[in-house]
Amino acid sequence: MTLLNVDAAIPSQTWALVRLLAYLGKSAPLDEARALASPPSLRSEETSTKSPFDCAISSLQTLELVHVDDDRQELSLVGHARLLTNSDDLETYTRILRRAVLEAGFNTGLGESNDGTGPRDLTRALAWLLAHDPMEQPIHWVTAQQFLDERDGKDHKLLKAEVHPLFANDIRWSRFGYWATALGLAAAPVLRTDGRTPLVADCTPAVKQTVAELWHAEQRVNAVEALQALRESLPVLPGGAHSLAVGIPSPGDNVAGPALSFALLRGHDEKWIRLEHDDDARQILLLHDPERPASPRPVSDIMILEPTHG
Repeated sequence: MTLLNVDAAIPSQTWALVRLLAYLGKSAPLDEARALASPPSLRSEETSTKSPFDCAISSLQTLELVHVDDDRQELSLVGHARLLTNSDDLETYTRILRRAVLEAGFNTGLGESNDGTGPRDLTRALAWLLAHDPMEQPIHWVTAQQFLDERDGKDHKLLKAEVHPLFANDIRWSRFGYWATALGLAAAPVLRTDGRTPLVADCTPAVKQTVAELWHAEQRVNAVEALQALRESLPVLPGGAHSLAVGIPSPGDNVAGPALSFALLRGHDEKWIRLEHDDDARQILLLHDPERPASPRPVSDIMILEPTHG
């Protein structure tokens, strides 16, 4: 099962099933879960295509978040999904889902071929998107094709030849849009120019959640050490393990790159972090600041502030 396949679920379908099991607080008979999460009005016609319910089960099994007991015909949450105790807690589920997608064990051999087993196809696409500048024009299906054309596209050298193509068709691009935005690693413009899911490499929601997981309020963190920690937690960021595996060059050990810089600058403006600079600091992080593109913004420390909603 690959997550960008037409027979895979989209995130909202997985959330519906996980939310049901979290609400029940126990394993559920498979037929009962199907009846509750997939009433007849939502079921597919009798074709070879899986129902949304079955797609959700397959995708969640791929990520080891649910288990089907074939003998007892029961469905239950497993792994990190068991941490979800509140069926209304979408933010926690987003963290769980993102962690599962980016899990190293599910993403071996990323740069060796374009094998899409598990989340590999999605992971490669996320790494490619986050190599772009969020301040550039949104990327839609047509421009993605132009960027990724193996002969003359401007982005084809970003990736190893072995991983092409990232998107075989516009259906997979559309499904990528659902996943990338749900994981907090991309944004879709409010005013869309067409129906082909234009995306912006804005990873602010994922970075904000990760900052809250790694550090507590009023903690001051060396900015270069913070960069390393964020790349470890979000390895699709440029310089992270998954990004490097598919051939995207690192911006540098002390350079954030445009996508992460944008998220950190937003965090400073939204006041859930404060970017500080000490001229005498031994380690300096360089941020790409669109207000001064020719001169990187130096940051020595990041002060973690009280989290804000939204």
